[in-house]
Amino acid sequence: MWSSHDNGTGMAAINAPPPSMTEEDANSAVSNDEAPSDDDVGPAGSADAPRKRRREGRQKISCELCKARKVKCDRAEPACSWCARRNRTCVYLERHKPKGAQAGFNLELEVKVNRIDALLQALGRRVEDHIAHDHSVVTPGLPPIVSNSNSLSQIDSFHRDGNGPSPNGLSRDALSSQGRTPAYPTPVWQGGNGQDGIQHGDQITLPALLNQPTDSSFSRSHSSSNITGLRKDTPLLSPAADLPPHDMVYTLVDLYFKHCNTWCPILDRKTTFGTFFGSTSLEEADRVLLHAIVATTLRFFKDSRLSREMREHYHAVSKHTVQIYAMEHISIPALRALVIITLDELGTSNGPRGWNLLALLVQNVRQLDLCEESSVFLSAQAEDTPHTGSIRRLATGKPESWIEDEGRRRLCWIVYLLDRYATIATITFDFMLDDKRMKRVLPCSYDLFSRNVPVETRSSPSPPTNQQGPAEYTINKPENLGSFSYHCEILRILTRVHDFLKTPFDVTSSADMAGWRNTYRSLDGALDSWLQSLPSEYSRISALCHSDPASRVANWFMLHSAYVTCVVRLHSSAAYPTVRSNIFVPSHYAMQRCLSAVHSLGDIARDVLEADGLDLLGPPFAFSLWVAARLLVVHAAAVGSPVDSKIDFFVETLRHVGQHWEVANNYAKILARVVRRGRESNISFAAMRRSAYDLVTLASTTRQSGLEQTSTQVTSLSELDNIDVFDFFNYPKVSEVATIASSGKTNLLQSQQMDELSLEARRTNGPPDPESDWLGLGTPFT
Repeated sequence: MWSSHDNGTGMAAINAPPPSMTEEDANSAVSNDEAPSDDDVGPAGSADAPRKRRREGRQKISCELCKARKVKCDRAEPACSWCARRNRTCVYLERHKPKGAQAGFNLELEVKVNRIDALLQALGRRVEDHIAHDHSVVTPGLPPIVSNSNSLSQIDSFHRDGNGPSPNGLSRDALSSQGRTPAYPTPVWQGGNGQDGIQHGDQITLPALLNQPTDSSFSRSHSSSNITGLRKDTPLLSPAADLPPHDMVYTLVDLYFKHCNTWCPILDRKTTFGTFFGSTSLEEADRVLLHAIVATTLRFFKDSRLSREMREHYHAVSKHTVQIYAMEHISIPALRALVIITLDELGTSNGPRGWNLLALLVQNVRQLDLCEESSVFLSAQAEDTPHTGSIRRLATGKPESWIEDEGRRRLCWIVYLLDRYATIATITFDFMLDDKRMKRVLPCSYDLFSRNVPVETRSSPSPPTNQQGPAEYTINKPENLGSFSYHCEILRILTRVHDFLKTPFDVTSSADMAGWRNTYRSLDGALDSWLQSLPSEYSRISALCHSDPASRVANWFMLHSAYVTCVVRLHSSAAYPTVRSNIFVPSHYAMQRCLSAVHSLGDIARDVLEADGLDLLGPPFAFSLWVAARLLVVHAAAVGSPVDSKIDFFVETLRHVGQHWEVANNYAKILARVVRRGRESNISFAAMRRSAYDLVTLASTTRQSGLEQTSTQVTSLSELDNIDVFDFFNYPKVSEVATIASSGKTNLLQSQQMDELSLEARRTNGPPDPESDWLGLGTPFT
């Protein structure tokens, strides 16, 4: 399904041994501890009753010698008749329950232990904070994150205090001046005074906290009127309740590593859990990161105690906390939290709010100078730190360890990834993070990152001396690369494809066409080289999907979807061009490459759906489904045939992904409306594509003078749907042949030529002839 573009079998056709699965294991924690059997645990009452039950249990089984002889045993005690006659030792062994019977109990016990552990850690942190702050009272009406920090006094975006920034400027060390805040807010059963909760804490028992009602996460606050310190006028949404209860927070963090960190691997599981649920209080930056994780993973949380209103409350509070902190602090921890909250926004809607957050991300990456492998870091005393443009030189301190350095590297690459997907989806935008500025080496595999093993990976490719030649690397250690590394690599190819397609050229010029075809071939070869460079274990993702936990191979599905997006992005411009000429017509080779990639993604998506793993894949996978489904509609419009029935599966799959990521649900709704209109009405898909092309062309016209009249074109929902589906494939871009003469008049001959090209593009002549393919390429991988 990867290496073949004719039958859609691809990488599954390559025989490879099963992978070691070490890279994704660190993102999941599975307990193998077995619970004690029922016979080992008994009430603390009479000793005779348990002994009697065990004796009765033994009477139902044969002795070991009779079982070995396969004869009937009379089960007499202390010895059966056969053993007694022959003076043999009669042994009865208790029958053990099957291990499977304990599975549910083990899981329930593990969840309860984790919940108790989280509660005890939180209670310990509250006691520590109570002592450290000398029984200070939290300011009413303000959440602890505000009342226990100096953030309000730090208007400067570079995190200065009364004496100026710390020597490391905006590094994590500078956050120590903020003080430490409790990991969780004061519960609503406490009064406004923090001392009351400590003094009367003996009346709140641990079982009372564990056995909570299931109607609402806050109903426990009003379950008993005997709890001292409970105020009758406490509102349901207390300002202090900015995070869910402790056990829920533990579950939400675990869900983040299961559903998000696999394909956005910027956090180490062990370090993160140690920070959030360790014995020390949280710093403000760590608390903000916790808010980002809560806001992003609430979509996966299924606890019935959390009502819809409370979900919206926690999401709004956490999102606002992260955004405010990121606006006022330019630091690595702030950037890390902002990345996670941007995932949440882009997973909801690919709109202006997500673009704004992405713009802030990219700007922070530039200011922190994360795009380069810096070797020297400047540092200065707090009183010597200037508040001018040179402060950016002090923005990031030297990484204290290799794992911190690798964490910064991963942070930069994930911003690069988000920028690429968001820009490709919007079509007309340019990349915010210039590819020429990305001089970072590739990230290593996740298992090496989590084990803090310093390794070399692969540097940025040097400019090739020959356009057709292979890329050259200063450092190249492919054995240390992981799925995220290869994802970053193919996104660099996607960047080249996007820039190539946005460059206009003259489709009637033989010289322009020759140059365009050479670049096209070079990018096609780059895709093939990247595919063949993948490790052998990446070839069996379809088979492993059914034999291994889906979370372990989720990265591979994301990698395959990125490859499909890149193939469709490149080859659709030659397969379904919106502008044609006598020397530029649809290519049969490019069309087969597109259809093969789409079918392979459909097979992969079906495997993931059957393995119940779609919830482990993020918005980039949904975007690839969106691209593949739209190509089927464009193919139907180009050849004048009904749309492939596989599109119904893509729509249903997007709806399934949309249960957690709303952006996928939006894609499904648009596709469903367009397909329904094409099947039920008299409007063909070709007519829809022409309508979208004309409307986009009309909206792209500009004025030559500020005094010219403007107008408004009222558009319907169906017209906007057509633009969403077909505008992604409005390539190649044609250079401006209609020029303005020196007299101010339009060249009518050239304008007429453009009209002829437009009419040529509207023809639907069926599938192209493979014998007369102008690309002059053979079948894939030959």
